[in-house]
Amino acid sequence: MSYLFLFVMAVFLFVNISFASYWPEPGPDLPRIYIRNNGTVQPQTPLIERTVSSYKLTGDIANYTLEIQCDNIVLDGDGYSIQGNASRIKGYDDGNNGIIIENQNHVTIKNINFEQGQTGIRISNSSDITLLDNTFSNGIYTGITLQDSSEILIENSQFINLHTDIEVPAVMLNGSRITFRNNTITGSSYGIKVIGSSNIISDNLIECMLPVQMDMVNSSVISMNTISGPANWSGREPFIGNEGISFFRRCSDNVIFGNNITGFVNQAIRTVFGCSNNTFYGNYIANSEVAVCLQDEAINNTFYGNTFAFDSCKFRIGDDVEGTSWDNGTIGNYWGDYEGTDNNEDGIGDSPYTIVGVKWDTDVGGDVSFIAGYDNYPLMEPTIIPEFPSWTILPLLVVVTLVGVIIRNKIRKNGSK
Repeated sequence: MSYLFLFVMAVFLFVNISFASYWPEPGPDLPRIYIRNNGTVQPQTPLIERTVSSYKLTGDIANYTLEIQCDNIVLDGDGYSIQGNASRIKGYDDGNNGIIIENQNHVTIKNINFEQGQTGIRISNSSDITLLDNTFSNGIYTGITLQDSSEILIENSQFINLHTDIEVPAVMLNGSRITFRNNTITGSSYGIKVIGSSNIISDNLIECMLPVQMDMVNSSVISMNTISGPANWSGREPFIGNEGISFFRRCSDNVIFGNNITGFVNQAIRTVFGCSNNTFYGNYIANSEVAVCLQDEAINNTFYGNTFAFDSCKFRIGDDVEGTSWDNGTIGNYWGDYEGTDNNEDGIGDSPYTIVGVKWDTDVGGDVSFIAGYDNYPLMEPTIIPEFPSWTILPLLVVVTLVGVIIRNKIRKNGSK
């Protein structure tokens, strides 16, 4: 399979993904158990034990959807399962949900195994929701679907071998001030899609054919994630995934740092359709055919402090890309194929590194190379970047958002114990 075909395939996939319906109508659902707004459970069941505003599962719930209509509660699964009816799955508009939350506030759901069915947890128009230590596996198609919600924490959860495809991710997050942290997504075709602003995606392990897509995401932080493709997806080692992190449609003012992105047959990082003013630093990129693909009016994006391994120094850059910076004025990137010297031993190469880009040329019927820019301060050694580098000035909004959300989530987590 040629690189050209794979590149075109990636473009096709993401154009279709971008406009797919991620919030289908729930359709005919399973029978429901309700936690009503006055706190009562209807119909009554011995499988849910209530103590004031805390609820605990005492056994597995099978072939029911649990709808939470009450604020300020904690639901503890205590390791039990909510199981859908796999035989009722007809497609992505089927209403086979585990838990539904709509127009609620301050709800915590923890320690539940979600199995079978279409969607594990479905949340809309809600705020201050905490999802901790849950597992989504064994026949679930989409683990979490989140729409028009804010102040959401999803932490320490496992998404294992979900039945996703190239149109529907294992996790769909649409909202603001969402923190998705310390989670694992493995064995799915499509990992996580995020829409919205002031969100944090950090410290996750994501191994999928299409691990991460950001769509119309602004002022957000994507940090310290391990991102790779599933084993030998393409049949051609070492390229085992399609593309790593993609920024799709007007993603601006985001900070992407400290991520380990390896093993993609197309590109490790890609921006599409008007993505601007994003900062990429401290990322490690290896075993990918293309390190970075910038296209469709990518404007004023900055790369510094990154490590580009010897096998990942290829860049695909469109004609309408402008203002890309390959250093921050004092620090550049480490390039595995840089052959310059460092006579004064300051850790910075004595000569600039030339970024050679490739682009498709219809006249020649293939790729042509051109000089796409220069790193004026190439690093002589791979970088190890701490979480908050002393030499980095993050956008103020991102810092305030990050610190504020972390503090809020710690308070909330302690309060839910």
